[in-house]
Amino acid sequence: MDNNTGKRKARVANIVCMILCVSLLLCPLHVHATGDGEEPVEVSWPQAPAVTGEAAVVMEASTDTVLFDHNMHEVHYPASITKIMTALLAVENCKMNEVVTVPPEAVYMEDKGTHIALDVGEQLTVEQCLYAVMLASANDAAYALAVHVGGTIDGFVEMMNQKARELGCEDTVFTNPHGLPDESHVTSAYDMALITKAALAYDAFRTVSAASYYEIPSMPWQKDQICMYNHHKMISKSEYYNSEVFAGKTGYTIVAGHTLVTCAKRDNMEIICVVMKDVKDQLYVDTGNLLSYGLDHFSKVKVEKDEQYYEELLKKEDSRFDNCHVSLPDEGVFVVLPKGADASEVEPEITCGENLEDVTVSWYWQDHFVGNTEITVSSMGAESEAQEETADREAERETEEEKKPFPWKYLLGGGAGILLAAGIVTGIVMIRRRARQSRRLRWEQSERRRYAQRVRQRRRRRRRGRRW
Repeated sequence: MDNNTGKRKARVANIVCMILCVSLLLCPLHVHATGDGEEPVEVSWPQAPAVTGEAAVVMEASTDTVLFDHNMHEVHYPASITKIMTALLAVENCKMNEVVTVPPEAVYMEDKGTHIALDVGEQLTVEQCLYAVMLASANDAAYALAVHVGGTIDGFVEMMNQKARELGCEDTVFTNPHGLPDESHVTSAYDMALITKAALAYDAFRTVSAASYYEIPSMPWQKDQICMYNHHKMISKSEYYNSEVFAGKTGYTIVAGHTLVTCAKRDNMEIICVVMKDVKDQLYVDTGNLLSYGLDHFSKVKVEKDEQYYEELLKKEDSRFDNCHVSLPDEGVFVVLPKGADASEVEPEITCGENLEDVTVSWYWQDHFVGNTEITVSSMGAESEAQEETADREAERETEEEKKPFPWKYLLGGGAGILLAAGIVTGIVMIRRRARQSRRLRWEQSERRRYAQRVRQRRRRRRRGRRW
């Protein structure tokens, strides 16, 4: 009896095993492979590191993707990272072999700060000045370069602010080319990232900024050669050296604290890291953590969409894009995503400017901005038809008006109105011009009083020093 019971149990067990095997064959499990046998992990935006600096940003250079934001629009004093803008304007407007003559103001600046002891009338090339500005952070070289590019310091400062506006900087006001203390001279971490991105478009800036050492040879007016080491410790050989860092600039004043711009590259992705108002011992630690965060956790991924995809997007956006043709960038369309994220999950957002031929596609992944794509649109059939209809209506209107008698009284009345309006506008312009001249005069008088006060204070300090 017991023997038969055991056999029956064995047969039941065999039947159950067969059923399970058949079930597994007919109904395979849907598992996302991870490569190491572990269960897949849902991809999310990486956890950012903490920093001690009061403001910081990490931006991918080609897509403008902000990977890390800590008060990135907060206004701070930039100190010598100002010189990135000075270098940008120099490479945009000069040849590297142009000769720069050192003006007296560059030599006799009050509170000169870091310098390379240039003499009045000494001559350097633009290239030599750039090395002095970017490696040695020489304020005298920055001043001389600014006068060479802008004609005067005021002219160069105007160029700096104009360029900042062109780049989309909304938190920046420059008052000098070197970054020496001025309460009106301010910027933000985000704006400095935009300025640095613009500078990276020039090979000359990349070459100069990447150098760890440079020397200016001796000349008849300069008996000793000038040796310069890069102040950026991730570029020069130091305990913080990082082989992936290829450009950057340091800055420091008492009021600004320590500021640092650092550019690093891995594979096909370049990132810009800006840290402002940090402390000396922590500045490179914060920067190193942010570089690791950007390079370790993100990658630059191609969006595999053809022209037809963008044409359909545009048609849904505006009927004027019916029958349009789209041209994509030669290098393709890229976004920056957390590693492991699928590029097919990105969502587009269309932005059209005043010119319908220039369209920007902004990409988002889980509500995070991950890149911009500039596309060119042409052959807009609907728009052409609308223009033809408008032209036909204008032609019909002109034909009808030709049949009417010439309206002399309206012409005379309109001319009188124009003259009256011109007189009013001229009066307003003259009043505003006189007001500006008056404000300028008051400002100059105030500056003279401040300068005289500083001179008196220095004289009193000297007298007190002699008494002691």
